[in-house]
Amino acid sequence: MQPILVPKFRLFFIFFLLGCFTASAQPDFTLPLVKPKKYENKILGSEKTDDKKFTLPRKIYQSTVTHYNFYYNATNKINAILERAKASHRDDYTQLLPFYNYSTNITAADSAELDSVIYKATAGIVLHDLRNSYIDDMYLLIGKSYFYWQKYDSAYRIFQFINYNFFPKGKDEYIIVVGANDRSTKGDLNIATKENNSLLHRAFTKAPSRNDALIWLARTYAEDNLFPETYSLVNLLKKDPTFPKRLHGQLNEIQAYSFYKQEQWDSTAHYLKNALTEATDKTELARWEYLLAQLYAKTNQPGLASEYFNKSKSHTTDPVLYIHARIYEAQLVKKEGEAVTMDETLADLLKLSKKERFDGYEDVLFYAAAGAALQKGDTAQAMNLLKRSVTYQTENPSVKNQAFVKLSELAYHRRDYVLASSSLDSVNMSDPSLVDKADQLQTKQQLLKQLVQLITVVKQQDSLQTVAKMPEKEMDSYLRSLARKLRKERGLKEEVAYTPAVFTGNQQDASAPLFTSTGSGNSWYFYNASQKAKGFNEFKAKWGNRPNVDNWRRQSAVDATTSFAANNPQADVKPGDENSVDPNNIPADELSVEGLKKRLPLTEEQLLASNKKIAESLFEQGQIYKNQLEDYAQAAAVFEELWKRFGNYEKEEEVLFELFYCYNKLGDKQRAAFYQQELKKKYPNGDPVQKITAANNPVKPGKDQKTIAYENIYDLFISGKFDEAVQQKKLADSIYGSSYWTPQLLYIESLYHIKQKNDSVAIVTLTNLERNFPGSPMAEKAAIMKDVVSRRAEIEDYLTRTNIVRQTEDSVVIPFDEGPTVNKIVQDKKQQDNKIATGNQPTQNNANITRPAAPVQKTEVEKTDRNNAGKITIAPKPAKDTTTLKPIKEVKVETAYIYNSNEPYTVLIYFDQVDPVYISEAKNAFQRYNNSSHGGETIGLKVNDTDKETFWMEMGMFSDVTIAMGYMDEWKKGARQIIPWLAEAKYNFIVISERNLEILKTRKSMEEYKLFLRQHIKDKF
Repeated sequence: MQPILVPKFRLFFIFFLLGCFTASAQPDFTLPLVKPKKYENKILGSEKTDDKKFTLPRKIYQSTVTHYNFYYNATNKINAILERAKASHRDDYTQLLPFYNYSTNITAADSAELDSVIYKATAGIVLHDLRNSYIDDMYLLIGKSYFYWQKYDSAYRIFQFINYNFFPKGKDEYIIVVGANDRSTKGDLNIATKENNSLLHRAFTKAPSRNDALIWLARTYAEDNLFPETYSLVNLLKKDPTFPKRLHGQLNEIQAYSFYKQEQWDSTAHYLKNALTEATDKTELARWEYLLAQLYAKTNQPGLASEYFNKSKSHTTDPVLYIHARIYEAQLVKKEGEAVTMDETLADLLKLSKKERFDGYEDVLFYAAAGAALQKGDTAQAMNLLKRSVTYQTENPSVKNQAFVKLSELAYHRRDYVLASSSLDSVNMSDPSLVDKADQLQTKQQLLKQLVQLITVVKQQDSLQTVAKMPEKEMDSYLRSLARKLRKERGLKEEVAYTPAVFTGNQQDASAPLFTSTGSGNSWYFYNASQKAKGFNEFKAKWGNRPNVDNWRRQSAVDATTSFAANNPQADVKPGDENSVDPNNIPADELSVEGLKKRLPLTEEQLLASNKKIAESLFEQGQIYKNQLEDYAQAAAVFEELWKRFGNYEKEEEVLFELFYCYNKLGDKQRAAFYQQELKKKYPNGDPVQKITAANNPVKPGKDQKTIAYENIYDLFISGKFDEAVQQKKLADSIYGSSYWTPQLLYIESLYHIKQKNDSVAIVTLTNLERNFPGSPMAEKAAIMKDVVSRRAEIEDYLTRTNIVRQTEDSVVIPFDEGPTVNKIVQDKKQQDNKIATGNQPTQNNANITRPAAPVQKTEVEKTDRNNAGKITIAPKPAKDTTTLKPIKEVKVETAYIYNSNEPYTVLIYFDQVDPVYISEAKNAFQRYNNSSHGGETIGLKVNDTDKETFWMEMGMFSDVTIAMGYMDEWKKGARQIIPWLAEAKYNFIVISERNLEILKTRKSMEEYKLFLRQHIKDKF
C-alpha cells in the first residue's frame, strides 16, 4: 500500500491557518460611532463583535481582509511619507548631524497623506470584527500618523489606549491593572506583553503591537521634550523581564535621542553606540557612525572618533560622507606630524577627484581639499582649489555657494578686493544654508562693489595716461592691435574703411523693382549674381558702409547717446563712471585707431580731468578702508599715494589729517608726528589742527542747566525742604517735561508723598519710575514700595490691633519688608593682612605712630580669632619731622580721642543734609541686606538724631577695629545697591570705638574725628 502524499500547497495552507491562531478575546471597549442619518440603520462589522461567535473561518476571513485591504495599504502610505522626508533631507557634514535623517516638520507638511492613513486605519477598525489580530496594528498606525503630524497629544492618547486596552488577560479576567503586583516577577513590575518566542510562532505569526506602542509612547515623550517621563518609561521597560529583547535597541535609541536634544554629548554617544543595530540599512548605519564619531570628537575622545570615522567610510555609499569622514579622520590621527597628515589627506582627495566613482562630486572634493590646504596654511593653494570647485555644475548649489563665500573671505583677507567682490556677486543669497549671514554678505557685497569700481577707475585712467605718453607710431600700433582684439571678441569683421552714403541722383534706380523678370530664367535671387550686386550697391548708396552687428539701427541711437554723454561738457559724469573707458561700452563703429585715440587724455585739459578722477577715486578708497573696513594700513597706503602723486590736491588738508589718524591707530607714532607737523606747517588754523589739539587737551564738558536744575530739586528733597522741592519740580517739569527725571528723584519724591499720606500721588510716582526706568535697581524697590503703600490701611489696622508701637525715630510708617535679596559682596583680601600695629596705651602725642598695613575686609567664611592675633608691638620712634606733623598740630585734636585697636568698634554711616524720612528708609534697606547676607548674626542698627544738623546710623558693635573695617568695606562697596536712591556724596562710612563715640556726641564735629582717625589708619578715610 502506497503512502498518501500530501501536496506541498496543503502544508502551506496548514501553516497559514496556524498563523491565524493568535490570542484573541472579547474586547473591553466599544467604539462611539456617530453615523450619518442615511446610514443610521447600517450595522458595521465592529458592531457585530458582541453578537457573533469568533469561529475559525470568521477569524481567518476578518484577519485576511483587514490585513491586505487596509493594514497593508496604510502601512505602505506611511512608509512612503517617511521615505519622501528622508529623500528631501540634506546633511551638512561640516556641522553636527541631526539625530535622524528626516524631520517631523517635513512629514507634518504631508498632512493630506497622513490624514489618508488615519482614514484607512479607522475604516479597517470599524468595518471588521474587533477581535481580529490586526486591530491593535491599525490603532498603532493611527498613533504613528499623529506622531509624524506633530500632534503629540493625540499620539499620546492613542498609544495609551493600546497600552490599557490590549494588555493580555485571561479568559475570565475582565479588567487588569497594568503593573499590578499580582503579575510581578521576582518583585519587578511587569508592564510589557510577554511574547511567544518559539520558532514556529515567530515564523507564522506577528508579534502584538502593544510593546511597539510603548516604544512609540516613549518616543512621543522625547519628541515633546518630556524627558522625565521618557526616562521613567524607558527604565521600567528595561527592568521588565517580559519586555522582548528585540526592542531593547530601540530603548537605547530613544535614550540617545533624549540626551541629544539636551546636548549631553557623552550620554548620547554611550546609548547611540548600543543602538547602532537599529539602523535600517548600511546608509543609515554609516550616518549614525559618522554622528557617533562627531560626538566622540566633541567629548575629547579622538581614538574612538577616528575609529568610527573609519567605520562610516567603510559602510557608506554616499561619496560626500566618505569625503568628510576622510578629512576629519586625518585631523584626529597624527602620524609624524599634523602637516604630514594634511598633505596625505590633500593628495588622497585630489586622487579621488579622478575616480569614476566620484563623478559629479568634484565640487565637494575640491572644496574639501581647499579646507585641507587651509589647515596646513597654504592659502594660495586653497584659493586655486576653490576656483576649481566652483567650475563644476552639480545638483547641490549649496556647496558652490559656500565655495564662493570662502573664496571671497580668503581674497578679502589678502586684499584682493576685485576677486572678493566677483565671488560674492556669484553667491545665491537665497540659499537656505546662508540664511543666517545673508544680510551681512549683502552689505559686504555692496561695499566691495563700490570699492572695486574706484579701484577700476584708477587702473583705467593710469592705463590711458600710459598709452597717451607713448610715441605716435608705437601708440598707433598698440591701438591697432587693441582694436583688432576687441572686434574679434565681439565677432566683428576686420576694420574696413567707412564710406558715407553716396547719392547718384538717378531716381529711376530707386524706384526700380529689386526682383526683375530678366536674367537667367527662374533662378532664385541669391543665386543671381547680378541681382545680388545690384542690391548691395543700392543698400550701400542709401545707408553707407554699416558694421556687421545685430540691431544696428537701435545701436546707432545708443551710440549717439553715448557720444553725447562723452562729449557734452554739461553731462553729469561722476568719478568712477566707466562708460567712457570700459572696452565693453565702446560703440562698435569706434573700435578703430581713431575711435580709441579720441578717448586718450592727449590734451592738457583731458590730462587734468583724468588726474582729478584718479585723485577722487583714491580719496574715496581711503575713506572706505578707514571708516568701513577699518583697514588702517591700507588706508594709510592709499592716502600716502594720493599725497605724493598730487601735492596740489584741493583736499590736501583732509588727506594729511587722515594720514595722521591712520598712523596713530597703527601705533606708528613717528609717521603720525611727521604728518601732524606737515598739517601744522601748511594749515595751522584749520579744523583738523584744532581737533588734534582738543584731543590732546580735552576739556571736561560741564553740566547743562536742565541737569543742574533737577539735581538741585533732588538736594532739596533729600535735605527735607519738601515744599520748595515740590514747587521747583513743578516749574522744571513745565519747562523740560519728564526727560530729565532720574529714578532716585522719583523714589525720594514718592517717600515724601508717603510721609504726607498722599498715597495716590505716591503710587503714580512709583508707577512712573517703573515705566521709565525698567532696568534700574530702583524699579524693584518701587514695586515693593507700591505694594506696601497700597496695603497701608490693612497693615496699620493689623499693627493697631496687635498693639505694636510705631518707631519713634521718624514719623513715617514704612513696614519692614524683606525685599529683593542683595548679594553679599565677596571680599578679596585675606584677614591676616588686616592687622594694625599699635601700642598698648599710646600717648596722646602720636608722633611715634607707624604706618599700619591696609585693613582687609572680613571674609564670608569665618571671623578673626582675636586670641591668636599675636603680641602687640610698638614701632620704634622715628625722627621728628615738623614738616609732616604740621597739619596735625594745626588741628589740635591730640587730647580729645584715644585710639585702641582692640576695644569694641562700631561702623558709622553719617549723612550730609538728609531728611530723617530717607535715613529711616536707609535703615530698613541695610536691615534687609543684613538679614539676607548675615542671617546668623545679630547686627544692631541705631539712628542718632539728637542733633538736627548731625545724623548718623550706628551699625553693629564688633570686637576690634579689624573686624569692624571688614564689615565697613563690605557695606561701602554694596551701598549703591542697598540704598540706590541716595547720592554717594550724601553719606560716608567710618569706624569708631565705643569710648570715642561718646566723645563725638559731645564735640559734634565729624571732621575733627576724621582728622584724628587719619593719623592712625592712613589712606582709608
